[in-house]
Amino acid sequence: MDVIWLGMLIAVGVPLLMALLPLRVFGRPLSLKETLEVCWVAWFLFMGTYVAYVGLKIPLGLSRDGHAPAVWVSTCTSLVAIIWLARIQPNWERAVTRSIIGFLVFTLVVVSITWYLALARLPPSVQ
Repeated sequence: MDVIWLGMLIAVGVPLLMALLPLRVFGRPLSLKETLEVCWVAWFLFMGTYVAYVGLKIPLGLSRDGHAPAVWVSTCTSLVAIIWLARIQPNWERAVTRSIIGFLVFTLVVVSITWYLALARLPPSVQ
């Protein structure tokens, strides 16, 4: 199994288990809708961190080999953020909306920075 799929499974599966098991990580039992919203937020956090890591690794001179570090950093970031969000008990529907908008804006920022850094490395005759 590819590492990215394993990371996504962990990033979405652990919040799903936290929401469904009677551990009461979220302070109360969550409805099915809230559980799905928690999983969406976890996935968007995972993908946002993954996009940032992969997008900036070449311009920053990080290793080009494999995406395993990006996946594990993204997975850990997603899980820590969900645990932190569980402690403050947000409105999950609003959190999904914010995570979608934040993911899109963040992706545009990363693409812009990557494009700028890539152009800065080119010789003047190519630009």
